[in-house]
Amino acid sequence: MPTGKSPGVLNSAEIYDLAIHRFLPIAPMNERRDQFTAAAIGIDRVLILGGINTLLVPLNVFPGPAMPWILRSAEIFNSGDGKFVATPNMKEARDDPTATTLQNDKVLIVGGASPTAELYDPATNAFAETGAMLSSRHGQTATMLRDGGVLIAGGGFQKLEIYDPASGKFHFAGTLNDNRVYHTATLLEDGLVMIAGGCPFARSSAVDTSEIFDESNGTVREGPKMTQSRAGHTATLLPDGRVLIAGGRGDKTSEFYDPQSHQFVEGPEMVAARSGHSATLLPDGTVLIAGGWDPDYKPLSSAEIFDPVADRFVTTGEMSDARVGHSATLIFGREPITWIRPTPSATPTPSITATDTLTPTPSITPTISPTPSITQTLTPTPSITPTKSLTPTISPTPSDSTIATPSPTDTPQH
Repeated sequence: MPTGKSPGVLNSAEIYDLAIHRFLPIAPMNERRDQFTAAAIGIDRVLILGGINTLLVPLNVFPGPAMPWILRSAEIFNSGDGKFVATPNMKEARDDPTATTLQNDKVLIVGGASPTAELYDPATNAFAETGAMLSSRHGQTATMLRDGGVLIAGGGFQKLEIYDPASGKFHFAGTLNDNRVYHTATLLEDGLVMIAGGCPFARSSAVDTSEIFDESNGTVREGPKMTQSRAGHTATLLPDGRVLIAGGRGDKTSEFYDPQSHQFVEGPEMVAARSGHSATLLPDGTVLIAGGWDPDYKPLSSAEIFDPVADRFVTTGEMSDARVGHSATLIFGREPITWIRPTPSATPTPSITATDTLTPTPSITPTISPTPSITQTLTPTPSITPTKSLTPTISPTPSDSTIATPSPTDTPQH
């Protein structure tokens, strides 16, 4: 989970070990970043893009700088060696863009207060311009559709548009009833996209409305109202088809979108009130929720797990840094992992009591072929034919010793 807002912009990073419910420190990024984006490349690499490296501080508190330094730089984390390696710069500097991994493995980067768009090609380690959007956007959502297109919604512009990877162009796809920033957009199991909450404008009041985009006929219709107004919340599609809506308020409430009744229903209370946090669906069907702002706008280092079987949130390990505006990406790491950095204390996180025990759903064990690792110089390498499929299992504790020949078992790390 690289960087975010603490007292300053961070370059620190850490992974969450699913087996021991702890965050473990790793090597830092090359740049300090806030309001950036990240996208998975294959199963073992993460592309990290843009953002700002200066906190937005009111001028009456601190006389400068008046504007943040917006970054063009990008880097890749490789779970093979645990290092962040710089890539060539993007074509545009981007503050709060989105990055979407396409079906052809290229990554679409849009927004960040620019109408331009670009593609990152992991095969050539290069960025290239592609078709431009209808308008500049900041704080938009980008949702991969079933046919491989990408729906762009909100971000200061009510018109929806879809990027077509075949033509490399954007086309108009309808108009939202409300302008939205800090909202969510979720592809449902039936192919519809649920666009929920957010603010009409930056720093304005949150809304409780939702809208449904139907790609089959290119229409946008009014959706059900949420149980609460929310902005800066998260929306996670669960294995049972429900959507978990968490946070985005000054309280601990959550709710679900129920695809059977097509309504939002109240969910259990979270452990902590938070907004601007991350939410990541884990292979066992639980959801890791980490960081964010508390109701007093202080960044949080705490994290919690939502268990859909027990229908409750449970505290999990604490992050080493308080984070907001960070990223969280599920990847697979080859065991034994030798690149974990020493923690300040060898004392493990206290065990969860009997009343708070996580009861995860059965693990989902995908069979995935690995993508080739990127070398330190990030030059393309010939593809590697795997001899074994990757099964996500986790060693109970990270290894601190160097092993010449790693085990073929790969582990999801966060």
